[in-house]
Amino acid sequence: MTMKIMTLNTHSLSEENGLEKLNKVAKFILENDVDVIALQEVNQSINADSVMAPSSYRGCHQLKSDNYALALSSYLEDYQWNWMPIKIGFDKFDEGLAIFSKTPIVSTEEFVLTNTDDYYNWKKRAALAIESNGVWIYTVHFGWWDDEDEPFVHQWETLMNHVQDKKNVYIAGDFNAPDDRRKESYDYILKNGWIDTRTLAKEVKGKETIPGKIAGWDQEEKGMRIDYIMSNKKRLIKSHQVIFDQDRVSDHYGIILEEAI
Repeated sequence: MTMKIMTLNTHSLSEENGLEKLNKVAKFILENDVDVIALQEVNQSINADSVMAPSSYRGCHQLKSDNYALALSSYLEDYQWNWMPIKIGFDKFDEGLAIFSKTPIVSTEEFVLTNTDDYYNWKKRAALAIESNGVWIYTVHFGWWDDEDEPFVHQWETLMNHVQDKKNVYIAGDFNAPDDRRKESYDYILKNGWIDTRTLAKEVKGKETIPGKIAGWDQEEKGMRIDYIMSNKKRLIKSHQVIFDQDRVSDHYGIILEEAI
């Protein structure tokens, strides 16, 4: 048996031809039979109409009509899912996180990672997790290593306080942590005993997860690797692949791994 986990910063409702790109994401998930999907920058318009949640929704937050995860769920009929808003994005979105699971969601968890819990503070960060099939999977969107107000270390240590007693954990998402910068976020994670699943994979395809200059990395001219799926233990990873790097669906590329279980 295998388990497939995918992560993607969707940059949703900010992309041109957004519905077409959402269709591509849904098609990829279905064609590749992905088990768990961790998503970031999962947005809904603050002025959109509120709607009833479908039965597949395992969250408690109010959904709006243009919620990206809600739209995706209409394609993923066999999946359960959760979504949480974190903050106001670009003055017009409820910006949040989402997770989809093909196996039933047993438990969920959500909490703030930053010092600030101000919904109108763009530096606010949070984590959303589900337990399914004996595994805890967290979707995250961290801030930057050297942020004076909200440093990465505090966000990471807050997360660790929640996962330290769990035996089987993946952390997936946008870490804003280039893997070639020494003594910063990436090195700190590895120093704390976490494993970059790309280093465990028998088959590896692709590396960079952003093409260069994007919001938050305005001075970068070359591609960087800042999105990861981290594990708290060694695993038999059959493959680790960068996806949507050719047929773009976001300002980030995605990642998919396959674990032998």
